[in-house]
Parts: sequence; C-alpha cells; structure tokens
Amino acid sequence: MQRALRDRPWKISYSSDENNPVADFYIPALECAIQYDRKAGFFNSTILSKVARGIGAMLQNQGRMRLVMGCQFSPQDLQAIKQGYQLREALAQRLDADLQPPQNFAQLKHFEILSWLIQNQYLDIRIAVPLASDGTPEESERQLDPNRIFHEKVGIITDANGDRIAFSGSNNESIGGWEANIESFHVYFSWDAGRDLERVQFECDRF
Repeated sequence: MQRALRDRPWKISYSSDENNPVADFYIPALECAIQYDRKAGFFNSTILSKVARGIGAMLQNQGRMRLVMGCQFSPQDLQAIKQGYQLREALAQRLDADLQPPQNFAQLKHFEILSWLIQNQYLDIRIAVPLASDGTPEESERQLDPNRIFHEKVGIITDANGDRIAFSGSNNESIGGWEANIESFHVYFSWDAGRDLERVQFECDRF
C-alpha cells in the first residue's frame, strides 16, 4: 500500500544538530512522494546515493523529481547531467525501451543514478539564471558572480492524495546540506488550515 504524507507525525522543524534530517524526514517523505520539487543554490549528486531507498520507493509510485538549481555544479555532475539528457534523446527513438527502475539503487554510483534518472525522464534539472531589470538574462560574467547567486532553499513533496509538504531553510541539495553541516529547516503541511496551507500554496505558485 502506498504511503501517505499525513500518516506520519512530522515535526514542524528539523535541525542536523538535534535530528537526523535524512532518516527522519527526507527518506520517509520521498517514500510517500509522486512529485518532488526542489530549489537550491547548490547540488551534489552524492545525496542521491544517501537517499536511494526513498528514491526507489518514489519511482515505484511512478514519481518524478524537478530541481531548480544555481550554477554551482561539480565537473563530474555536469558530465553526468549532460550524458543523461543525451541518452534520453536517444531513448525517445526506441519504442521498446525498458524504463523499469534498477532493482537496487544502492548498487549504483551517484553519478550513474543522476544520469539514469534524467535518461528515463524521472528527473529534470533546470539552471536558475539571474535576470536584468528588463527580464533578459544578465551577462555571463555577472551570472557566475559568486557574490550574486541563486540561493533559495525550498522543497515541495506531493503524494498520491494531493497532500503536500513544503520545507524551507538553510540546507542545500547535498550531503553537506542534509547531513554534515549544522542546518535547519521548517516544515509546512497543506492539510493544516491557515498559514501552513497558505505557505504551501505560496511556494507551489512560485515554482
């Protein structure tokens, strides 16, 4: 039976010095998900291996991931992303392609997971590009200015019942953000009336 978000006793906030955000929040939330939307300034694919159990459950739910990230990628992650989109284009021409999830994500390296998810249309990654006041992209030098980067850190998880959890805090989409650093984030529930529902809807509208 597919798990539902409102069946778990979520905390209103998590911090890495008091809780285990990966085990207590991230993996259980992904196990309920049919959609995971995430905005962060920094991404590192090692987090995919850490939450492989949750991703595997989400794929069994026919779930999808959508990431909007800043321009902070390692060369290896950029190569894996590029390879994934190239393979996706090739697979689109094969009507008999097998799109079944791997039996065990833990046996795959994080670069392989990243490429596979993109290749099989379970993951889309978009790069947030700073815009000038007239709405056009800024010059490339300014886009890569380390003192002026896309740095939002918000996530939205949706289950099959249409319930949503939104979380917002200091953590990026990386091992450091979820586990190694001292980070914290607050959690909002769509099934709670009032400001929680308003906050969840606000974040959904901004995605």
